[in-house]
Amino acid sequence: MKQLLVRHRLPSLVLAAAACFVAGCGGAVGPYMWVEELPAAAKDSGEFVIRETDTVNVRVYNQDSISTHERVRPDGKITVPMAGEIAVRGRKPSDISKEIEVKLKSVVVAPVVTVSVEQSAQLLIPVIGEVKNAGTFTIDPGASVLVALADAGGLTDYAGTDRIFVIRKGLDKRVRFRLSDLRDGDKRAVGFGLQSGDIVVVE
Repeated sequence: MKQLLVRHRLPSLVLAAAACFVAGCGGAVGPYMWVEELPAAAKDSGEFVIRETDTVNVRVYNQDSISTHERVRPDGKITVPMAGEIAVRGRKPSDISKEIEVKLKSVVVAPVVTVSVEQSAQLLIPVIGEVKNAGTFTIDPGASVLVALADAGGLTDYAGTDRIFVIRKGLDKRVRFRLSDLRDGDKRAVGFGLQSGDIVVVE
């Protein structure tokens, strides 16, 4: 397992997760919750936060000269005409819209601003454990766990088809999935969109 992880150059967080959940837990599943038990507040809301390298489109209603689209800079900011520099990395588009509207009130009467992600950066999702090709894979934001499993070549013959987990920052338990639910298009299973920082583990 150690050689496999080194070959794929997985992040240190993945190494720790692999040591605990794959090799060092003696087959124990550990604390988890089924995806259908996941609190609504912890589920993907459908509005992604903006990341570095995203291209952000800022549209000011009836103000084309102020509207702009920019790629997020390494410092996590963009520049909006008449509003100045705006920190966008890690924030929701709706929150950024409100901030820009406040800053434009001195130059535009009742400004209406919409912010969208024109080009979303893809995610790097580690997939480890009982999969045929463990590694870190590039996938689209919000993709289901099944996409990550497919990128990893599917499950090995030793994998438990109901022992598929996602480790997510901010959750004190892993989120557990059944392969049958993912394949059958169960709304709760396929509706769980992967986010930046997630790790997929198969036992």
